[in-house]
Amino acid sequence: MLYNNRIIYYAMDSQDNIKGRILMKHLLSKKIGIIFIAVQFLITVAFIGLALYVDILPFKYLIMAALILIFIMLYTFFSQMSKRLYIVGRVLSGIFCIVMIMGTVYLWRGYSTINRMAAANIKVDELSVIVLAEDEAQTIDDAGDYGFGIISELGREYTDSMVSSIQTDLGRTISTVEYDDMFSLVEALYNKSVGAVIFNEAYREMVKEQYEEFDTQTKVLGQHQIETVVNVEEEEDIDFENLKKPFIMYLSGIDVYGSLSKTSRSDVNIIAVINPETSQILLVNTPRDYFIPLSISNGVRDKLTHAGLYGVDVSIETLEMLYDIDIDYYMRVNFSGLKNIVDALGGVKVYSDYTFTSDWGPSFKKGYNKVNGKEALAFCRERHHVPGGDNQRGRNHQHMIAAIMDKATSPKIITKFSKLMKSLEDSFETNMKTNKITKYVKYQMAETPAWNIDSISVTGRGGYEWCYSIRNKPGRQIPWIMYEDESSVEKAKDAIKTIFDGGKLNSSKDKKNKTDVTDKPDKTDENDNNN
Repeated sequence: MLYNNRIIYYAMDSQDNIKGRILMKHLLSKKIGIIFIAVQFLITVAFIGLALYVDILPFKYLIMAALILIFIMLYTFFSQMSKRLYIVGRVLSGIFCIVMIMGTVYLWRGYSTINRMAAANIKVDELSVIVLAEDEAQTIDDAGDYGFGIISELGREYTDSMVSSIQTDLGRTISTVEYDDMFSLVEALYNKSVGAVIFNEAYREMVKEQYEEFDTQTKVLGQHQIETVVNVEEEEDIDFENLKKPFIMYLSGIDVYGSLSKTSRSDVNIIAVINPETSQILLVNTPRDYFIPLSISNGVRDKLTHAGLYGVDVSIETLEMLYDIDIDYYMRVNFSGLKNIVDALGGVKVYSDYTFTSDWGPSFKKGYNKVNGKEALAFCRERHHVPGGDNQRGRNHQHMIAAIMDKATSPKIITKFSKLMKSLEDSFETNMKTNKITKYVKYQMAETPAWNIDSISVTGRGGYEWCYSIRNKPGRQIPWIMYEDESSVEKAKDAIKTIFDGGKLNSSKDKKNKTDVTDKPDKTDENDNNN
């Protein structure tokens, strides 16, 4: 009997264990479900919070996304109460968590990239102490007893900063000799009137046009970088109506690779007049060699490209003087930037006015051409094998800008968003504030305006003249310039005013989304001299 009792006891104990294990399994299952729900909830809140913070998604898209996410959240919650649907709920929860994490990364990466682009409020001047290549000095300390050549006025605040830094490092005063301009300074070094010169690296390419062997005939003993704050717009609250106001942006293309912040010549000088209200954009090209007064030259004329040597602010002020306008923003890009952005977009279709083969190899037919980054760069740099030379190169720049904008504003670009953001990180810089850029992106996504892009170029005839940056001295080569054609400048002024005031150019009335060069290519063929 006792034996039988033991059997009954063991049986009851076994049943209790089974029930306990079932209960624990059920509780554990609920616990896992709760974890899924909690993780999904946190990721959902993070995604919506970031979307609100960056303020880049249109309200209708944000509401749509929020409703979908809330629906999925509720489905996941109630599915965990069902014995049949809880696995489906967890799978769905996991998928949406991954999607939201990717979306959060995309949003933050885009916002961070825009932030870096919009942080362009400084320019960097790099000054060097240079001696002749055969000089025995290897460091600035070795040259401490030399006479140092400096420029008397131009960029004097930078020079004085460099002199002060040298004297602090050496612990003594150095001897300086003043010269009128950069070429007089270099000539003094060559004829050994001074042992060393304090040289602004922004002028190196211009100096090499007069002294081709300058890089090999000299050496750098040391360098000093000076950062200067560039005028940047004040942060402001922006509503939808303000976004429709017209504005003008200066597009500057630097004819070098490397850092965008460094002071250097600007070989692409395009004014973009943008009117969101009418969806009109006018691109006005000014040739790099245009012979006009600079804002700092007291009426003395110079090549427009040389304005960039004195800072992007001087280029802006000079163009404002030429066209009687106020430029609101600027954007700078270099060779690397153009190549990167076109590749990130998966190539673009650019219009060519002529069939030609570039100096860099790629050939182009008249009409639309699908180009990658390398081909886009060759297209934009070519001036020797197209009628009109530098005038046509300016038009090609306008065609390329139109092609990039057409691709960048396409809804399909969302599939290339990550690659595009990566390409922009070190390729562009602008003084437009982050909140305004995100608002314009939001406006583009919400309104999807069909932008109409027109182009116009001011023209002129070629010649040779001494200028503000290259003075008349024996032994120097007279630089090639392009004389200003006042009638084409007036035409450009009228076109700018028309677009800014909400009108349309005659060439725009019967077309959409096409770039039109409103002035015919001229037959001016400039000399290859690129001073």
